[in-house]
Amino acid sequence: MRLVATLVAFATAGSLTAQNWYVPDSNPANGTCNVVPFGQGVGGPFYQSKYQMKAARADLGVLPGLITGLGLAPCASGQSHFDSIEVILDHHPAGQPLSTTFAANLTANAVTVLSASDYTWNVTGDSWVELGLQNYFSFAGMHDLVIQITIVNATSPAGFHTSTRQRIYWIAASGTPSPTGSTDTAASKFEVGMRMARISSYGAGCPGSNGRPSHGTSGTPQLAQTIGLGLGNGVPNGFGIVMLGFANGAPLFPLELSGSGMPGCYQYTDIAAARFVFLDGAGVGSVPFAIPNDGGLIGVKLYSQFACIDPAANATGLTTSNYNRILIGN
Repeated sequence: MRLVATLVAFATAGSLTAQNWYVPDSNPANGTCNVVPFGQGVGGPFYQSKYQMKAARADLGVLPGLITGLGLAPCASGQSHFDSIEVILDHHPAGQPLSTTFAANLTANAVTVLSASDYTWNVTGDSWVELGLQNYFSFAGMHDLVIQITIVNATSPAGFHTSTRQRIYWIAASGTPSPTGSTDTAASKFEVGMRMARISSYGAGCPGSNGRPSHGTSGTPQLAQTIGLGLGNGVPNGFGIVMLGFANGAPLFPLELSGSGMPGCYQYTDIAAARFVFLDGAGVGSVPFAIPNDGGLIGVKLYSQFACIDPAANATGLTTSNYNRILIGN
């Protein structure tokens, strides 16, 4: 009951638009692949980048809405990793092209929706994959939307599908971003989520006696629905501990646990609730999580991660999995 009460306390009510919008279209498998702004190889010419693109107000229905998610369309599956990543959203004058001066496209009301270090994003090719916003942005509907992404030391598999929209970008192998960038018409395709149910995967499990623990989910996090929180690669016939929390960002997370006798392991969220899970002979287990039928929970996000009891893995006898971002929505 404690977690349900906390969910209600975190809820934000409202009657804003709830929908996914796609720029310029909803096909995540269509379009040329480009590695800007998410990098390609260690130390390569795209290792650092600063990037801006925009959605016209018509792309977003010319309606106000609470932006709770930002998805992109990777060309291949794998892991994208960033030493640091920052995403900023802001309003931009309707119909006005982006300036090649980055700062000229932002106002004092710009909102940082993601700011993270040592960030691993697990992506699936030719699919819409959520970048994992920590904060939300209230879109007024009267202006266009500008998106700024700044990456330090970025590696990703095969790039992301693009459109023919304008982008402003600076790229380099190292160094501080220039105040100005280049421009062309090869912006990434993207999805803007407004209070829509989503589950996405981040981080990585650490080495255990049965491989790296892997956390996945089943179902859709909508009101009155039950999702499954699953674990693979745990200790056969052993125990896992599923943890649910609300915090996921600097300065606390990710928390590297080598100082606690768990080298290579990370804690990615706080612990608001936890539960033991029995694992089968293959080290697999799952636990149901029922979402209350309370409209005030729309837009609430939480994070899930597993720990595994694994005496043979390290001095502490625990390993950890990747983590999931669970956005309760429509």
